[in-house]
Amino acid sequence: MKQRGSQSLKGLRRGNKEAVLLLFMGGERLSRVRIAAATGLTTASVTQLVRELIDDGLLEESGEIASGAAGRRETLLRFAGEKVAAVGVNVERDRTHVSLCSWDEVIKEEIYPTDELFAGGTGALCERIEAVAAECGGRRFLGTGLAVAGFVDAEKGIAVGNHGLFPDGYPLADEVFRGTGKETLLVNNVRAQARALMTAADDSFMFVKHGPGVGCAVISDGIIVEGADGKAGELGHTIAEEDGIKCRCGKRGCLETCVSESRISELYHNKTGVEMCVRDIYARYGKDAEAREILDGCARKLAVAIGNAASLLNPRKVLATGGIFAAEDTFRAFERAVSEAGFGGDFPLARIGDERKVKAFSGARHVMLEKLFGI
Repeated sequence: MKQRGSQSLKGLRRGNKEAVLLLFMGGERLSRVRIAAATGLTTASVTQLVRELIDDGLLEESGEIASGAAGRRETLLRFAGEKVAAVGVNVERDRTHVSLCSWDEVIKEEIYPTDELFAGGTGALCERIEAVAAECGGRRFLGTGLAVAGFVDAEKGIAVGNHGLFPDGYPLADEVFRGTGKETLLVNNVRAQARALMTAADDSFMFVKHGPGVGCAVISDGIIVEGADGKAGELGHTIAEEDGIKCRCGKRGCLETCVSESRISELYHNKTGVEMCVRDIYARYGKDAEAREILDGCARKLAVAIGNAASLLNPRKVLATGGIFAAEDTFRAFERAVSEAGFGGDFPLARIGDERKVKAFSGARHVMLEKLFGI
């Protein structure tokens, strides 16, 4: 939860509402008595706040439970996440996902080549946002979340360093707001995807995404670790090969230059003389000695980098998705590499298989976490 200093009464009540609603984030059903115990608020305050949240359509009564030796019944409440919605836009170098989501359902999803969707500005994107938002039905619409690859200044809503996706300093959030009239929030896409995987307000984990690059985000007790200037988690730009290939960030030998999907395709072509898309190379892992050798090498580099980062950060778990982690056999190769590098058993490791769903949720969940839960 965000830390708050002195606040107006209105701001304090909003903070209390967020504190109450936050208890329901993981799908729990709670009574007013248990809410009071968990928040430290008086039962009278809780009763009023719950009434307001029910009026807002965010909580609803859901059954009863016996309480105490006398068998007194307490009414249970649940978060009505199906009654809210937001648009999520996940922008990466190759593809952009535009989706309409409730709290736990992807209502509609569209996928476009990024260069086509942004040809000539944000006009085509704004049209798609308006089209999917129109299918909101009777749900309470909360806004649009733009989850963008590269560095962003979330406070100003500008793309800071996106390596060619947008000009440096591009006011992306303002452009989309002007084009749609809908409140728009900007966030780094890997951080948004990590937040979309949170299952509780105090969740803590390291999230790693492989694909065109290597992304990483760290969640500590429900809060994204930002770093001194908002760049914490740049695992892909740690050095993996001394004096290696020059990276788009300007350094040489970054992990990303060694294990990105474009590098995997390049290595396969250099070794075999055959041009093959990376998904086909993944599929040939168990059938093709060259594919296996290349992917095992990438798995080893990823294992060392992730293992070192996890040793420093000590996360409760590491969640991995995309690219080399997407298929069962290449993920198992990565697990073996983690063990062989000496990190086996240091941290629980899990594969997030449905990368598409994570991308669909990313921007939308970011809006919901900000607007409903204040985190």
